[in-house]
Amino acid sequence: MPPDSSPAAIAAPDSLAPTPPSLIALFVAFAKMSLAGFGGVLVFARRAIVEQHRWMTADEFNETFALCHFLPGPNIVNLTMVFGSRFRGIAGGIAAFAGLLGPPVVIMTMRGCHCPRCCWWRPRSASPSP
Repeated sequence: MPPDSSPAAIAAPDSLAPTPPSLIALFVAFAKMSLAGFGGVLVFARRAIVEQHRWMTADEFNETFALCHFLPGPNIVNLTMVFGSRFRGIAGGIAAFAGLLGPPVVIMTMRGCHCPRCCWWRPRSASPSP
């Protein structure tokens, strides 16, 4: 074969992110997903992980999500733990989990504390006598 001819098969360029995400990046990415989604964040998770950050390919995401169907519990919570621990070990799983569930829990707790009938730490005012 002449030296100037092109090879028969050209390797595909590596389109994934060159370095794994940091713990803070995992937390922030999953926090954004949880705040954007209402009733389900799987679509946001796939878009962020595969298309935006390029941390996984579409096939890797589908395989990981299929694994999460076999684990007990909500699929997206399982996905956060599996995804985070894949890149950063247990700390990564905890960071992704905290990012997914932390912001909604804080928001709902703050809203609950502002409800006068629901807040346990506020003194109740005396009700007017009939």
